[in-house]
Amino acid sequence: MSDKPVDPGDARAAEETGAKKEPSLTRDLARLGASLWHFAGAMVSIGADLLETARNVEQKVDALTSPLPADEPGIDGPIAPPAETDRDSDRDLGPASAPARLRRLRWGTAFAFSAFAAAIVAGIGFICFYWTRGTNEQLGVTLAIALGGTGCALVFYARWLIRPTEAIEPRPELSSAEEERAAIAHTYRSAAEDTHRRTLLQWMGAMTVGVLAAGVVSLLRSLGSNPDQTLYSRVWKHGERLMTIDSNPLTIHSLDTGGTAIVFPESSVGSEKTQTVLIRVNPDLLQLPSARSDWAPLGYLAYSRVCTHAGCAVGMYEAEQNLLLCPCHQSTFDVLRGAVPTSGPAARPLPQLPLYADSDGTLRAGGGFSEPTGPGFWGIDD
Repeated sequence: MSDKPVDPGDARAAEETGAKKEPSLTRDLARLGASLWHFAGAMVSIGADLLETARNVEQKVDALTSPLPADEPGIDGPIAPPAETDRDSDRDLGPASAPARLRRLRWGTAFAFSAFAAAIVAGIGFICFYWTRGTNEQLGVTLAIALGGTGCALVFYARWLIRPTEAIEPRPELSSAEEERAAIAHTYRSAAEDTHRRTLLQWMGAMTVGVLAAGVVSLLRSLGSNPDQTLYSRVWKHGERLMTIDSNPLTIHSLDTGGTAIVFPESSVGSEKTQTVLIRVNPDLLQLPSARSDWAPLGYLAYSRVCTHAGCAVGMYEAEQNLLLCPCHQSTFDVLRGAVPTSGPAARPLPQLPLYADSDGTLRAGGGFSEPTGPGFWGIDD
């Protein structure tokens, strides 16, 4: 048994068509789902941190707003320096010098701003590509940059713009003395000095969230309608000549028995969806369905090269056993019986193209493929 490659024109066609395989719908949905899952996880984590911070602030506010005993002075007046507490052991892990702290704030602001800007631009690009039917690569890259830029901006803000402190929270007693309340009030009022508010970054963060939200809302459009009916359109028309990649028509004398060629309709030479393998076999060996008995003049058979498993190009023909082979996952198809799968993961036959020869012996299409080409959803419930 020997593998017989397609005719010399097949090499060039294979280079132009084999390298253009589009990722499957399942793979695209999986990547999108993973990206949205990571984004949702990040949002949940941020929400949990904000909730914990809110609870801590609420506890401090409750302590500050609880009434003092009538015989004790309030804290509305000038606050005296706090007495020594267990929190005096807290360590500031930031730069010691003022110039170093200023450089840290400047660099942190620049990095966070750049990350937010990249996320905004990529988010806008994602929306534009989505509504203009951009490629999956364009959608994937812009979405990754938008989500990655948002995450990087939040990391830069947390690591560079918030003062790092090593703190050990002592376990307080149930009751608090006046000195402790005064210390809490002093810490609460002086916290504003340690909070670096960057109005510009706040606006950039809000714009980033808005752009990402618009992208998510845009994706809802994909849930509204069924797939485009162009999936069912006929790429071959009745009477079209079979052409090689060099736009040369084929006749009944072009191939010997066992020969193959890659052909296209004369209206779309080189199109990925229309690539078809033409094979010539011994007519006496044909076992086609009765409805296709006149589809193979003089033993010429034509099948779609797009594998019904994952959309790879079916590129090899084994002449001794009359089998077409898909190199990606080793599915084989019996050309004598209508290209039914004989092994491998493919579950459906390759669509067959009806042929006829005109008075000059030129091979022409007798209509469209027997069913839509490539992997798809139309046979799942069969």
